Amino acid sequence: MELQLRRWLRYSLIFGLYMSPTQETQYINRRTTPKKRLAWLGRRQILQPQHLKIIYLHLLLIGICVVFVKAIASRKPIPGIASEVVTTMILSLQAVSSLIIAAEGLWCPQQHETFLRLLQEIEFSLKLRLRENVKIHSLPSRVLWLLKYMLWLSLICFGMAIYNFRQLQHVGYFWYSLGYNVIMRLRIIQLCVYVCVLGHYMECLCLKLQQLVAYRTAPNQQLLDIDYEKLKTPEYLRDIKHVYDLLYKAFEQLNAFAGWSLFTIITCYILDYGSALYWVLLSWEGYLESCSYYVPGFWWLLPMTAIIWHICYMCHNCKQLDRLLATNLRRIIIMSSSQSKCSFRIFLQQFSTQLELQCIEVTAKSFFIIDLRLLMSVLVSVTSYMVMLIQFLYN
Repeated sequence: MELQLRRWLRYSLIFGLYMSPTQETQYINRRTTPKKRLAWLGRRQILQPQHLKIIYLHLLLIGICVVFVKAIASRKPIPGIASEVVTTMILSLQAVSSLIIAAEGLWCPQQHETFLRLLQEIEFSLKLRLRENVKIHSLPSRVLWLLKYMLWLSLICFGMAIYNFRQLQHVGYFWYSLGYNVIMRLRIIQLCVYVCVLGHYMECLCLKLQQLVAYRTAPNQQLLDIDYEKLKTPEYLRDIKHVYDLLYKAFEQLNAFAGWSLFTIITCYILDYGSALYWVLLSWEGYLESCSYYVPGFWWLLPMTAIIWHICYMCHNCKQLDRLLATNLRRIIIMSSSQSKCSFRIFLQQFSTQLELQCIEVTAKSFFIIDLRLLMSVLVSVTSYMVMLIQFLYN
């Protein structure tokens, strides 16, 4: 799966989402090239593409700032002081979010690369150590379906929103913010794909641990396609712990290189959600000449709602699978007889303690946890935001 992700990530440099820290060198004839010159040519071939990528990302950062300054300098009057303040605040946050995304691609390439290498190591460990080769093969098609679904949904809704927004009189900074929204949308789709892959690996790990529990609880009900002799050995449980350690490190790396972008994107989406509803309210109350803000507002909010729900659901599913792992391990501890080796019982206790203390979760730099409870917090925040805007409207 890691190879497929790298193929897709090659095109994400355009938006500053990913920059590989190294490049493969071309073949050089070692017989005719001295060793020093060979090393120098290899470093030169590596550094030249890297320098070009770094220069491009710096130009992207400058371009984001230039677009923001141009948008502020050429702003048009918007009905109501609250409307102007809100639209300017949202544009500023979108620009900051785009800057953070490009900066993470520029300054955190090694953490991103470590994350991708961990995905590869997890897949190999599941195949070689745990003999998990049934559900792994379905992962690329599952991820590809999710990617196509989100990209096509975003593309269609973007097109419909642009078609309807161009007919309106007051659009704020909509045309200047299109580039920012594309960068944020692709970033959160990228993170959705990562969480989907990690969730699939956790499902495979839970399946193996459930097989171990089923073997101990019902040894007479055995299936032909499972090697139960290997399930008896303590090394099999140590292999499960090894895969879990890799998964925990992968989630830590994900939080490290994408935490700030998650925080700014979700915060920006909360404000954008309230702003779109506010414009619909202005149209409903007759403050705007055109009353057709409902249709573009719908097309603008639909993909935003779907993507936020998907990432919250998948992160919540990863948390639930982590708790399922801890529950199954406690069942194994209870079923372990007192005649088991002392070292094995100590290992079980240590692994259980690790599962209790190291909770797998996706966080936005510890400001909030991405799960289904976040949806309720978003709803409360948007409601409070709308109440304040309505007070400004009627006062």
